[in-house]
Amino acid sequence: MVMLSELLRFRVTDARGDSTKLIDLTIGQLDTEYPLVTHLLFHQKQKGERALPWKRVKQINKTYRQIMVESYEQAKEVNTLEKAVRLRRDVLDALILDLQNRRATRANDLWLEEESGELRLSAADTGGRAIWRRLSRGLYCGINRRTLYDWKYMEFLRGDPQAVRVGARYHGRIVHLPPGEIAFLAASVPYLHAAELLELLPAHLAADTLELISPERQLQVFEELEEKRALEVLEYMAPAVAADIVGRMNTDVARRYLNELPRKSGERIVDLLQYPEHSVGGIMANDTVTVSVNLKVGKAREILREKLKEPDFVYFVYAVEEKAPHKLRGVITLRQFLIADDDQTIEEIMNPYLIALSPMDSPTEAAYRLLHSQLAALPVIGDKGQLLGMVTIDTAVSQVAPRSWRTQAPKVFS
Repeated sequence: MVMLSELLRFRVTDARGDSTKLIDLTIGQLDTEYPLVTHLLFHQKQKGERALPWKRVKQINKTYRQIMVESYEQAKEVNTLEKAVRLRRDVLDALILDLQNRRATRANDLWLEEESGELRLSAADTGGRAIWRRLSRGLYCGINRRTLYDWKYMEFLRGDPQAVRVGARYHGRIVHLPPGEIAFLAASVPYLHAAELLELLPAHLAADTLELISPERQLQVFEELEEKRALEVLEYMAPAVAADIVGRMNTDVARRYLNELPRKSGERIVDLLQYPEHSVGGIMANDTVTVSVNLKVGKAREILREKLKEPDFVYFVYAVEEKAPHKLRGVITLRQFLIADDDQTIEEIMNPYLIALSPMDSPTEAAYRLLHSQLAALPVIGDKGQLLGMVTIDTAVSQVAPRSWRTQAPKVFS
């Protein structure tokens, strides 16, 4: 077992006794729990920086601080490993995410374990002693095992969203966390690291995570995403949140994004942008599930099978008139819809006694009205009785909760 800071003071020595300073180590297969050291980098006279496969190492002599190799003959130019991750250059001092303890920290030193001639990265030392160990150039070698954290629970970030796009390697364990915990970690790192983190995630998970980041930071992080990626994330986001982000963009940029989005997604965002931010229309969701009031339940189930895959909120199905302006007639819970007989009509099973909101209502008053109703959502209707959208209980809670708690409010129904 050896710390990287200690190993970097070793010299690479061949069988003839020629010695040179170790510069760095490279690792591969970052998707494994404990990445294997693949090459040692050193400076060779008249040839500059060179890389030698670790399998050419014969012994690590800690007494004389030497890494023994048979020869330098199989060393190659370092630029052939340009995409390799270097421990000293890339990982040491990097901001890392400790997924086990759900925190962001720094890799002040790295713990390497040797077994059967192989060297693996096994832990990160995040404690203050590691800094002192490096500053004292090994005079102080104390190791506090309480600050050593298992590498298989680590994800290191470069602070460069572009790194993901050009194929840089990552551990990739972050995708196993729920979006709320990823958002918490993203909030604790600089915005470029947060954007890099979102680039690592599948588009749907990145969208869910971005929704949970504070509005003040959403746009800052979103603008660092590559445009194609940003469009993918925007398409997966709830229309209300996507509209908030687009509404804060430069007008020309917003127009370009809206034109590039799939037609349905773009139209939903545009519909929401017409309402003031501090109004019911500004906080409502408009990806509602509707069905014609005249249909039989069996036929309605066939029609809605695909539609139910799209929206975040599927607790209610709204019954509307078939002809424009598709006036709202009633509401059906998903349970009622599933247990009803196929031959019953939507009108027979719906609840026609509706509590509805207006798009220009005060969002705070609407939130309290919804909370007092003990319902999961309230519909929002226009001046002709047409369904415009709905305000969910999650949105209502976030409206009346303390500002510091809003992004932490659980998303139960949407």
